[in-house]
Amino acid sequence: MNRSRSAVNFSSLDLNLLRVFDAIHTTRSVTIASSTLHLTQPAVSKQLNRLREILDDPLFVRTVEGMAPTPRAEALAGPIHRALIDVRTAFDSQVGFDPAASERTFRIFMNDAGQMALLPRLLAVVAKEAPMVNVETVQMPSARMRGVGLESGDVDLAVGYFENFDGSIRCQVLFEECYVGMVRKDHPEIHDTLSFEQFLHASHVVYQPAGGGHSSQESFVDKAFWAAGVHRRVAVRLAHYVGMSSMVSNTDHLVVLPHMLALACARLVPVRILELPIEIPHFKVTQYWHDRFHADPGNQWLRGTFRRLYGSSEAAVPDPSAVPDPLLTNEALDIDPVRA
Repeated sequence: MNRSRSAVNFSSLDLNLLRVFDAIHTTRSVTIASSTLHLTQPAVSKQLNRLREILDDPLFVRTVEGMAPTPRAEALAGPIHRALIDVRTAFDSQVGFDPAASERTFRIFMNDAGQMALLPRLLAVVAKEAPMVNVETVQMPSARMRGVGLESGDVDLAVGYFENFDGSIRCQVLFEECYVGMVRKDHPEIHDTLSFEQFLHASHVVYQPAGGGHSSQESFVDKAFWAAGVHRRVAVRLAHYVGMSSMVSNTDHLVVLPHMLALACARLVPVRILELPIEIPHFKVTQYWHDRFHADPGNQWLRGTFRRLYGSSEAAVPDPSAVPDPLLTNEALDIDPVRA
């Protein structure tokens, strides 16, 4: 590996080498990359070695945390990933999207509550209709980077209750959601109803995930305590859903959370879901995508699937055994762009 970087022979590059590079950078593993690409591990290693020789750089170095990219690999990763997306989009727009045959990976901005409440039914449809399609969820980044992720194509869709996005972002409301209270089923004081006095004197778990719009919900709860002249006892503050259902079912704490998430919890642990004694405005669960990918057949299929699963008032209380309705037409998704 002695040639200068300026002497790279681009005629020796092919799309498969770039796909291998992108897969290893994404997974940080030759083994996982080979599985993702449906290649043998020796074949992936051989192509990586060829790319190393062409670019005169190790590209990835084995560490205890996986294959770590070198500075040059890190600099190449973004442009290569975007180029592959553009190539895929160009072909998809010409030949359409066949979910039964596609091996596409869809990436979705979704917090952990969304994963719990919304993802299982989506994955059931994917397993039935698009068995080779892969789904990855991505935690919401800072507000400035959300639009960037959708615009670049690095992320296909954002689904949930989020603050505004920057850029030429389209959106579609899926359903309106409300907040409820939740306690363990054998709570010593709170049974079938939740009184205002019980609400004020309970110890609370506050669930406030990063990147979402649920901070406004907490302001309404705090105002109720302020108006009543009662100090609110907050026993636990959680930025993530993980462990919340077990925490509530094993303590006397009360948590205020979205109804659909409470229903998901109730399928796992013995809890009571209760109407709140205070008014908190409902909120809209929405899907967002960038205008660049509005006509992309794969993106249309993905958001059409979310729309038919959750796009009605009845879907706010989903039946896990329900058979999905026929896929909505693309015209039903023709929503005007919303610009922040």
